[in-house]
Amino acid sequence: MAKQKISRREFLKGTAAAGLGLAATQLLGVAPAAFADAAYKPGKYQATAYGNLSYVTVECTFSETALESVEIISQDETPILFSQVQEKLIPAIVENQALGLDGITGASNSSRAVKEAIADCVKQAGGDPEAWLSRTVEAVAGADETYDVDVCVIGCGGAGFMASITAGQKGAKVLTIEKASSVAGVNGIKVSGPFGVDSSVLHAREGGTTLEVDEVFQHVMNYTHWTPNPALIHRCLDESKNAVENLVGIGYKMQEANFRFETPFYQEKGGFHLITNALDERVELWNKALEDAGVEVLFNTTATGLLMDGDKAVGVTAKKADGTSVTVNAKAVIIASGGYLGNRDLQEKFLKTRKLNAAAGGNSLCTGDGIMMAEDAGAVLCKTFGYCPCEYGGTNSKASRPAKQDKYDQNYAFKFGLYGNLLVDAEGKRFINEGLLCDYPMSYGSEQIVLNAPWYGIVDQAYVDAMTTIGLYDYTIAKGAEPVEGKWFIGNYFKGRILDKLPEDIEEGIREGWLKKADTIEELAEQFGLTDLPATVAKYNEYCDKGVDEEFGTNPWYLSKIEKGPFYAVECEPSAWSTFGGVRTDDRLRALKPDNTPMQGLYVVGTDNGSMYYSPYYDVPGFCYGLCIDSGYIAANEAVEYINE
Repeated sequence: MAKQKISRREFLKGTAAAGLGLAATQLLGVAPAAFADAAYKPGKYQATAYGNLSYVTVECTFSETALESVEIISQDETPILFSQVQEKLIPAIVENQALGLDGITGASNSSRAVKEAIADCVKQAGGDPEAWLSRTVEAVAGADETYDVDVCVIGCGGAGFMASITAGQKGAKVLTIEKASSVAGVNGIKVSGPFGVDSSVLHAREGGTTLEVDEVFQHVMNYTHWTPNPALIHRCLDESKNAVENLVGIGYKMQEANFRFETPFYQEKGGFHLITNALDERVELWNKALEDAGVEVLFNTTATGLLMDGDKAVGVTAKKADGTSVTVNAKAVIIASGGYLGNRDLQEKFLKTRKLNAAAGGNSLCTGDGIMMAEDAGAVLCKTFGYCPCEYGGTNSKASRPAKQDKYDQNYAFKFGLYGNLLVDAEGKRFINEGLLCDYPMSYGSEQIVLNAPWYGIVDQAYVDAMTTIGLYDYTIAKGAEPVEGKWFIGNYFKGRILDKLPEDIEEGIREGWLKKADTIEELAEQFGLTDLPATVAKYNEYCDKGVDEEFGTNPWYLSKIEKGPFYAVECEPSAWSTFGGVRTDDRLRALKPDNTPMQGLYVVGTDNGSMYYSPYYDVPGFCYGLCIDSGYIAANEAVEYINE
């Protein structure tokens, strides 16, 4: 990665070119009074902090009175996201001599790492890092803004983007409101791919596809015990090919691929559309598609309410990051604000936990705004709420490197959240068939971990040594696992994945407080208050000796006796790509009132929709994103038809 150095003199030129989107930059050029008398030891100082995917090292140059420049020495973050940190956040820090500025949405972990490293450099230079971190710059609101459009879309994630471009392609005048500073910051642009039926992608594969809509429909409805809206699910599956074709039409490249976990539809059936475009290419495609469809997007803007005429939606109120008030008069409104993952209060209300973390790292921008606005306007909520879980391991809010993505550069100890080892709840009791969380972490294994969060992975030194030297694949093969179709499907995913850095990662976990180590099980239990752990381990070891789990029926491949000290407990919290559940709709995506009659001109799509999802998450990979783009496509067509009546 090439170094980048930003000086105070270059700041105004750089931010103008970048289109700076930070709320805190409205008073750029005003000397921070808090640092008028600051005194530093002149020189260059380096510091490092962990970002989203890598360590970020910065070099700060100080004069006697100010931070003069910040140079990025090394980092391996997502390029398109980190470029925004370099172009927007760092210049704002240098110009304002302050760290209490908003981070870059979508790159919040990278932002945090840069600020932490600069704070360390401030301290090295003899300054007060806490004063820097608390220093903010007040935003100045602009004049009120008013827009008159056909369709207003709230959110530009997977569902909102699809709704926006589809409505625009149909000739509607569309304005989309998005909290992030660019499309690079939304979750829907980063997903692996959608599930779909009868698409050109599936037919292009060797041998084509035998998958049919009715086959998928019956499976998902039986899996969900007919909980979602059947007519809506069937319509989404019918339209899934059109939603996929719309993405292909704007330049997406996809290929049918088997998922890493065993699923109902693979090989000759297919259904999972793996997106092969890199993130920076997707950003270009989205920007061009929005422009080509004539869609205007207000970034750094939050919807605050619906404008209603009785039960008819006629617009949206919003506020820009600088405080500017926005009124959008619209003939139809499509809510696509992405759920409530970033709102702990709504997590507690809907999921009965405050422990669900954002799998992409940092804080989610999805705070349930659309759901609450619809309810305030008279819409009724559905009763099923859930989440699309992260399948790569446990997390913990205290950890600097929690498991987030399919990368082995995060703390290895979190793999003990889903490696099939002993798992216990806050009392030290088993609560799950541990093999389910290893084999089906997104579906069958997901519900119990959110209900029992935090949960604890318990291992002994022998298990740690095995994972450090041979890995889960060879360890489990030695117990009789067969990595062939229908037996140990997940096995090949673990092949060659050895946790060689586990000893140092364990020490990091101990320092951060989410991992404990003890010479005896009794001592280990005391450190996390796991009162029943000794009795649980004793009974569990009996099952290991027998080769039969008489409590939950865990496959003997996953029974690993706990007997060789020292012993370890990893405190795990669940994480999610998104939540789901919210407003009840009909099969035309129209929000429903408590008497189940539709509201006029108000549509709810994606993970804000309470009629498409189920808890636990579907056992079909890509189904969450598939329903997002399907519903966005349908709602856009419905909205255009409605305004043209």
